[in-house]
Amino acid sequence: MKGQYFSFDAIIATVIMVLAFSSLVAYWYGAQSVVESRTYSRLADAGRIAESLLSPGSPSDWADGQHDMADVRQIGIATGFNNELDLGKVGTLEYIASPERYYDGTGNLLRAGGNYFILIQRTATDANAGESPIIAQIGKSPINANATAVANRGATLNGRPVSIRVFLWK
Repeated sequence: MKGQYFSFDAIIATVIMVLAFSSLVAYWYGAQSVVESRTYSRLADAGRIAESLLSPGSPSDWADGQHDMADVRQIGIATGFNNELDLGKVGTLEYIASPERYYDGTGNLLRAGGNYFILIQRTATDANAGESPIIAQIGKSPINANATAVANRGATLNGRPVSIRVFLWK
């Protein structure tokens, strides 16, 4: 019986190795899908917030000071549905979303589900004209964030292109 390659011991050892390897692979893909589902959810929320910002909001004159924030159903910083930003709405959102004012309430209106940061900046060609490239920084900056999802959208401000970056982080 010595010298036989496919002995009963070798077959049992091979089966154990195959079971151990398949268990490891199954665990790896299961853990990876959990991480991806958490990341995808945050990324989908960032995209949804970026899209909702490119609307006029509800009510559309939410930033004029005549409405209490409890009456606002959706925050939007556009003049209409044409991706043209309203600088007054941008300034109002930057003011109310500061951490010392109404940061958490604004996050609830945006349905951010955590910390958020919105960066509105000019494109590189417009920033070279001597102007500051940053138009608005809204919310808390994601410094030392563990997980961050970013959604980018394009818009115009006074007929010039700008980029909107929405960061959701924890």
